[in-house]
Amino acid sequence: MKKNIALITVILVVSAALLGGCGSQNKKEITVMWWGDVYNYGFAEKLVDAYNATNPTKPAKLMGIQGQYQYKLLAMAASKTLPDVVLVTTPNVYDMGSRGALLPLNKRTETAEFEAMKSEMWPNLVEAFNVGGKQLAVPIWTWTPGIYYNKDLFDRAGVSYPSKNWTFKEFEEKSRKLVKRENGKVSIYAYNSTFSLNDPLLLSYLYAHGGAFYTEDYRQCLIDSPASIAALKAFSDLRLKDHIAPKAAEEQGMGTSGRNTDFFQAETVAMRVAGRDYLDVLRQRGGIKFRWGAASMPRGDKPCFFQVAAALAVSAHTRSPEDAWNFISFVAGKKGQKMITTDRSDVTIYRELTYGQDFLGYQDRPDVSSVFRDMLLEAVPSPYHLGDDEWKSRAANHLSLMELGQISTEEACARIAADYKP
Repeated sequence: MKKNIALITVILVVSAALLGGCGSQNKKEITVMWWGDVYNYGFAEKLVDAYNATNPTKPAKLMGIQGQYQYKLLAMAASKTLPDVVLVTTPNVYDMGSRGALLPLNKRTETAEFEAMKSEMWPNLVEAFNVGGKQLAVPIWTWTPGIYYNKDLFDRAGVSYPSKNWTFKEFEEKSRKLVKRENGKVSIYAYNSTFSLNDPLLLSYLYAHGGAFYTEDYRQCLIDSPASIAALKAFSDLRLKDHIAPKAAEEQGMGTSGRNTDFFQAETVAMRVAGRDYLDVLRQRGGIKFRWGAASMPRGDKPCFFQVAAALAVSAHTRSPEDAWNFISFVAGKKGQKMITTDRSDVTIYRELTYGQDFLGYQDRPDVSSVFRDMLLEAVPSPYHLGDDEWKSRAANHLSLMELGQISTEEACARIAADYKP
């Protein structure tokens, strides 16, 4: 009941704000909604200013949202008050697309001009926002997780650094050697991860070993298949038997500094899963003191490089669809992508730009940038199905019981599969 009241409140507040100025908005400008923290809002201002400098028929007006962006996005979709253009991710597109809140862009993306643009983008990137044959958004940058590693901890343990095309077998062998024990307790783990279906490392491990969440048509859950059960059990054993990663209860006693828990920066884990944007974290305030590098996600027999992306979508209720598309075309075009390459740690949608100095020279770490670039040559969209957020949340409860030893891997997988709704 409280959640419903909160949702209604957000809808009423947002609706009043938008409808109050709808006359000028519909006639004179288009509104672009953006996640509004300091970093993202500042970049969005530059992007909007650059677009408006082209003297469009209707200039863009930026609408920054601070806090609960996803929740407010869905509230606006439910109340039919979405701004003309909105910054979205794949789950947003599925959720709002199912409500008919987004304008299908097929008429514009199936042109020869857009097809030429698409041919220069990373493989499979545009398809991540095609739902049931409807192209509901256009990507503007992408993200793929890799492995950051502490060279000093590797050296102290006598472990060689990850090879360029390392496998999960190599990852496991190195991880076991990186664990350091003092007075009968683990003081340094190989890595830390959340034992959930949202964890990028678990996702890659599962698919690399022949497992999967569901069939390609989403009609059947495969988490209880023999391959998936075996993969989850092996991944769990790395944590529970080999103590390569800390259990949730053990993380409470691990030493960290500051309000945000980052075990990698605190040197209590030797490796961390993150994207290219983690460069900014490691280089802030002069950077951390230990030496570090980055490697791709380990390989398996099947694709295990998964990409997610940010995209721009158009409200189904906009009165300025052509002007909204013009803004998206600018951001997804070479001028907008050049700005993204220069000013952001996210990866541009164009392969060509990632071989230039602006991309490779970012934060003076071309070795890191090239790792995240090269993974995209083989990456596929991260699997997602409408309702996954709720399903994965319930799955986390079953996996927690499995980690505590209260149920077997088979039982956990059976319960997760039973919760799945195609």
